[in-house]
Amino acid sequence: MKPKKQPIQRTIAFLASVFLALFIFLQRPKSLQNIVWEFPVWQDLQNGDSTMTAAEVQTLLDSYAETTFADSSMVKSVSDSIDIATKPNAIPNDSSVDLQPPTSQANESSIHVADVFDGYDRRNATKMIHPDLLLQGNAKGFARLSSFFSKLNSPSRSPSLHIFHFGDSQIEGDRITGELRAKWQKTWGGTGPGFLSPAQPIPSLAIKQKWSNQWNRYTRFGKVDSSILHNRYGFTASFAQYDQTEEYDKPWIELKPHPLGFRSNQSFGEIHLFFGQSSETTTATLTFNGTSIRPTQLQSDSLHSHVTLDLSQDSIIESPFTSLKIEFDGPSPEFHAVGLWSRSGITVHNVAMRGSSGTLFRQVNQMQLKQQLTSVRTELILLQYGGNAIPYLKDSAAVRRFGGWFASQIRLFQTLVPGIPIIVLGPSDMCEKIGTQMQTYAILPFMRDVLKMETVRENALYWDVYEVMGGSGSMAAWVESVPPLASTDHVHFTPKGAREIAGLFNKSFQTEWALWQNWQADETLDALQ
Repeated sequence: MKPKKQPIQRTIAFLASVFLALFIFLQRPKSLQNIVWEFPVWQDLQNGDSTMTAAEVQTLLDSYAETTFADSSMVKSVSDSIDIATKPNAIPNDSSVDLQPPTSQANESSIHVADVFDGYDRRNATKMIHPDLLLQGNAKGFARLSSFFSKLNSPSRSPSLHIFHFGDSQIEGDRITGELRAKWQKTWGGTGPGFLSPAQPIPSLAIKQKWSNQWNRYTRFGKVDSSILHNRYGFTASFAQYDQTEEYDKPWIELKPHPLGFRSNQSFGEIHLFFGQSSETTTATLTFNGTSIRPTQLQSDSLHSHVTLDLSQDSIIESPFTSLKIEFDGPSPEFHAVGLWSRSGITVHNVAMRGSSGTLFRQVNQMQLKQQLTSVRTELILLQYGGNAIPYLKDSAAVRRFGGWFASQIRLFQTLVPGIPIIVLGPSDMCEKIGTQMQTYAILPFMRDVLKMETVRENALYWDVYEVMGGSGSMAAWVESVPPLASTDHVHFTPKGAREIAGLFNKSFQTEWALWQNWQADETLDALQ
């Protein structure tokens, strides 16, 4: 039996109805995109992917390598740098979002990019470095940085100048911090990895760490243990304690060099231990490279105990570091940190807090925090937070509240350690999945602007990681780069990406140092004339 032929008109009508149905489906409201089916709407197909390309990222990074920028058109105006109302696309298209910053904040005369002030002359900064890499701040912020540079300029730099790099998981494992430490110690001297959090479960390239089974670690960030009824978490926002049972030998923690870490981490002349409260007197015995060092008695009921061991006094300073073991006898103290560094130069501490938004410092014991920060020569604080808050900020009011909370943390550090400079490394670009595309969180540019404004208002300095990456859509391009500069979660940098960011921040910092040195030389010549 021969098959019956279908009229061509029916075939055309069938295909037309299919395409019509598909067209109507693609025209559905974007609000129904996830309800009906996570399939692109017509708007998505028309707009395409709004991200940068990997090639554009490489071109941008190559431009940062240039050493002169004489074109004044590249220089951002004061309003471009600070005023959050100048960027119409900086916030989501939502009628609930207020485009204008509060009048009292927007009209603050102190909110500007400083060029000349009682500190050093920065007018040549835009000729030395790409404008997007420049630190931003007001005269008071740069005056404090000038004071820090004067201490760096001291030939001895003794005792060691301490820099605390606080941040979230973006700096975990000594990422970014380790690169800065190595570069700065090469420039200004110093050795050792700085403070390490005991029983830290996240591996670090600074030092390898292992411990006996009795240890527990408690944090004020992430998942907080509700059984801890005090706030003695210290500058790491964490502490470790061991369980006392007769089943185990004496509790211990052991540190060893990391084979992939910087060699400068493997050399140090001093060992420092930070303890909190202990119910009774406890003995800590240190063994360095298999050689036992004198035992140390830890007193009970102490809010902060700082134990310092000078290895030169034990005649083992020249020995290459192979292991450090700390063994305890007695009730467990609250163990906050072990520090390894030299007596002079620069010491850079990596203080990573996974999941933290950076607004927890007022929740820890203020007296203990002050005692810890001032028991060493703290001269500079870096704050790198914001990314963990972005997914939960739904409108401009929430962003402003967060900006106010973050500003209060800056004020706290300025109260605890007066006069020192504080540099905020703002959030990086971050993407979320919209339909079939990875797009920058709509609230992120607005949040960046609010954080920048609050930072400058508090006389701190701001370094714009988001802008350095390339702005909106850059994270997706960093992910697609070969080799990748960011991980597929579209939030974190890969090790190579972290090195890029550290190198660019170092370039910015070294530019300020060079400007200060030039100013210092001119001042000296003027004094001689």
